[in-house]
Amino acid sequence: MSKSNYICAVPFQAIELHDKKRFLCCASWLTKFLPEEVPIDEAWKSTEADDIRDSILDGSYKYCDDKQCPFLNEAAKPTANGKLKPLHLKSELPRELKKDIKNYKEGKLGGPKTVQFSFDRSCNLNCPSCRVQMFIANSTQIKEIELTIEDIQNKYSDSIKTLYITGSGDPFISVGFRNFLRTFDPLKYPKLEYIHLHTNATMWNPKMWESMKAIHPYVKTCEISIDAGTKDTYENKTRLNGNWDELIENLKFISTLKDLYSVKTSFVVQNDNFREMKIFYDLMLSIFGLKAKVFFGKITNWGTFTEEEFKVHKIWDPTHPYYGEFVRAVNAVVLKKQVFHNLQEFIKFKESKNKLL
Repeated sequence: MSKSNYICAVPFQAIELHDKKRFLCCASWLTKFLPEEVPIDEAWKSTEADDIRDSILDGSYKYCDDKQCPFLNEAAKPTANGKLKPLHLKSELPRELKKDIKNYKEGKLGGPKTVQFSFDRSCNLNCPSCRVQMFIANSTQIKEIELTIEDIQNKYSDSIKTLYITGSGDPFISVGFRNFLRTFDPLKYPKLEYIHLHTNATMWNPKMWESMKAIHPYVKTCEISIDAGTKDTYENKTRLNGNWDELIENLKFISTLKDLYSVKTSFVVQNDNFREMKIFYDLMLSIFGLKAKVFFGKITNWGTFTEEEFKVHKIWDPTHPYYGEFVRAVNAVVLKKQVFHNLQEFIKFKESKNKLL
């Protein structure tokens, strides 16, 4: 079914906040960005934001990369009921989204319902696909993070239904985010329904979780970035400074959390790990069962690789020497239940004539 049959709710309801940058969606899925270094409310109501929203309404999606966005990627194929979150058939728009679109057309769009805290890159891992070195915020940066959280609370506490933490670092490593989660006061967010945690899970252990009791009823979904199916690949290639055995113990603990009903485990597909896609899938289902949503996404160069280095990692390039093997690996797993991906173009694809080494 064509993407023009759908309305994406994200630009009308969500905003991502990075250091000085703001996005209406994942940065790697868009070709148009919001103004930098302006107040959050100015970015939300900017001309650039309206351009993106208008492209959704006219069905062109001209600022969206449908080969990167897994929702648009999936929209290219039939589904059982025609519903793909956050895409909605124009004939079946949820009442709230209808209201948001009506308000937008009348110049009365309210504040974002989902706010993503991605303004602290602090993380204990040094993953080559993400950064060139470890980063931990200093005291000045921590103060700025706390002021940003306070600004969000003052401006949007009456509209926020979902807080997404984080996407650029780790919520359990960031001092600012960790303090926010430990001292969280739900009365300051009266409409809040969910807190979605995006983490590497290396510090999501019973002791850490016990220190954040106030958020327990709100953490119903999460995303855990792993990028490997074996100890060797995890510790020596994709997740440098990580400990595989500790990770697995933490994943088993997370699987026992009764309020958590959906666990998205993500795997950035690259030259170093593509042969472990099926191993990863089987492992995640063995730990999380029906809670598991296994995501496979193409590697993106965030500036951490030179052009020549990225050619080696970009396994999905038809000129890559292992491309044919990669296509077979994709088709062995992505059509399975509970899989989510942006690899639609490689499904049932003719094998490359490249020699497999």
